[in-house]
Amino acid sequence: MPADPDTASPTPERTAASKPMGEEVFRLLVESVQDYAIFLLSADGHVRTWNLGAQRAKGYAADEIIGQHFSVFYTPEEREAGRPAVLLGQAASRGTVEDEGWRVRKDGTRFWADVVLTALRDPEGALYGFAKVTRDLTERRAAEQQEQTLLIEQRARTAAEEALLARNRFLSIASHELKTPIATLQLAAESILRARERGRLDETRLGTGLERILAATRRLGSLVDELLDVSRLTSDVPPNLMPTDVVALTEEVIARFADAGERRVRLDAPAAVTIEADASRLDQVITNLVDNALKYSGAEAPVDVAIGDERDGVTITVTDRGIGLDEASRSRLFEAFSRGDNAAHVQGLGLGLFISHQIVERHGGLIEATPGPDGIGSVFRVWLPKDGA
Repeated sequence: MPADPDTASPTPERTAASKPMGEEVFRLLVESVQDYAIFLLSADGHVRTWNLGAQRAKGYAADEIIGQHFSVFYTPEEREAGRPAVLLGQAASRGTVEDEGWRVRKDGTRFWADVVLTALRDPEGALYGFAKVTRDLTERRAAEQQEQTLLIEQRARTAAEEALLARNRFLSIASHELKTPIATLQLAAESILRARERGRLDETRLGTGLERILAATRRLGSLVDELLDVSRLTSDVPPNLMPTDVVALTEEVIARFADAGERRVRLDAPAAVTIEADASRLDQVITNLVDNALKYSGAEAPVDVAIGDERDGVTITVTDRGIGLDEASRSRLFEAFSRGDNAAHVQGLGLGLFISHQIVERHGGLIEATPGPDGIGSVFRVWLPKDGA
């Protein structure tokens, strides 16, 4: 005869009293978590509970750690500095605090941990204790450090490759530029010697040969001076600052070009603008920019130089109407030995703009290059502070 459902004894699965409820469910949940160390501290920082995650992360069994002060998890350096007490104080005042750093296991090994410490208060607001959640991030941190190391190595390889390309560009340009005056010297000397051997060395032939030799030696000297300038600029010698009239200095530079037969340079400037600068170095910058503009302009195209007097600085703007700047050239315009892909016909080692950039930076200034108006030519603009670097 079937049992009366109203009088039959309940099965264990259906017994309400046998089911964990409320706080018991929460306790079982916390104790079973293995990826996080979750435990309670008393108001003064002593361990009150312990879960499987805490045992796994820190190495202590519950009966070994409950009752001990939580500072045992910190490094000797942080305990000596009072770090555990500081964190308890911050959690008590703020409600919660997060910290990341080295922690110590039972066996003395260290692991990188992310810790959240939360103050617990009773309904009256009195501090009951703290909830502490710790996650072992050692593997993640090692992976991040490895990724950072790989990134640094990649950047180093890229820099080395770029340096190699720059060196190769320099060797190619330097061999060509140095070969030209050397060849001129050799040909001029051989011409004089042949003329003497044949008894035809008159004053005219000798004078012509010597002029060629002089021009070639000047060219060689100019190339060597550029290389020496780079060497000096990388030696960290500070600029020799003194009151310098930028307008007067620019007029001197333009006058030298005029003396050499170059009369395409036009100046727009106030009467005078005085700043603290190394006059010889600033002369170099203006000369390089004007020379660069003339080289890259057409034979009849003018070059405009403008001086601007600002409240805290001075601007020097050089505008040409030459071949202009492509995007690839602009990205490495101020690098050493870089001359742009559209400049194969222009003489030089590609050091003038690099040297100018270094000088301007040492004065605490800025230098930039942009395409000219309507995309024609180039504009180089220098800003220098009035009070020097």
